[in-house]
Amino acid sequence: MYPRIKRREYNDIESILLYRKDIIFKDHAAKLDIFQDAIELLFYLTTILNARFLDDLTVTGNTLKGPRSIIPVLFERNNHYLLAAYKLACIGLNNPAYLNLRAVFEGITHMYMLHLTDREADLLHKQQLGVLTADEEKELKNKHHWLRPSRIREVLYIGEKKKQIDDFYILISNSAHPGIKSAMGDFDYRKEVTFDVLTVSLALTAANLQTITETHFDKIYAEEMEEIKITMKKVAQELDGFIVNIIPNHPGLKNRLNPDLWTDTDQKSG
Repeated sequence: MYPRIKRREYNDIESILLYRKDIIFKDHAAKLDIFQDAIELLFYLTTILNARFLDDLTVTGNTLKGPRSIIPVLFERNNHYLLAAYKLACIGLNNPAYLNLRAVFEGITHMYMLHLTDREADLLHKQQLGVLTADEEKELKNKHHWLRPSRIREVLYIGEKKKQIDDFYILISNSAHPGIKSAMGDFDYRKEVTFDVLTVSLALTAANLQTITETHFDKIYAEEMEEIKITMKKVAQELDGFIVNIIPNHPGLKNRLNPDLWTDTDQKSG
């Protein structure tokens, strides 16, 4: 008989991760506090938006239809991905955290496409629901290149901003799918890598707040808008002004955005 294999017990593995967590909470306390506050606000916004959609249905019989109907779903999915990234970053599992952050970035661009475009939004909506006709699937493939992330960025951005958005996406993607040498960095706690993933996490948290406000500003009342601005200001201060502005700048779409949304003008009060 073979001698019994001596395996490391799961509790031993968990203890290593908990040890990392203690160090990370000590080294990055400010970022984690702001992150937790922002996550609370994101999930609160999901709750109040769902309540207001239900009120509309009860009072008027109207419900969300078409491409805009899946924007709140993408927003809530982003919230879960951000929470997952936070949990992973807190124990130093940075590459898996970046996988979630890449999904958040793509979710944000999907939300803008659904809000700002017509044909692309219709095709994306039907694709997500699995109800494309044969002709629509052919159009999606040949004309819109399956609305891959690179194609979506072409529709939403131009010029220097497109280059910045492309570079940011490439940074996240390379971090999510690292080479062997950089992947080994996840095996040990490295303060600078955790700093980077928490920085990107905070930046995308602010961007997700900005996106749901842009797409549903008629449902965001003054008190929530104030909380959103306060949270975004905290993020900007913590990141020394580094905020990822993912708002599209394509000339054909800008007239569908609210240019005064991020000024100090009064918002609708609930």
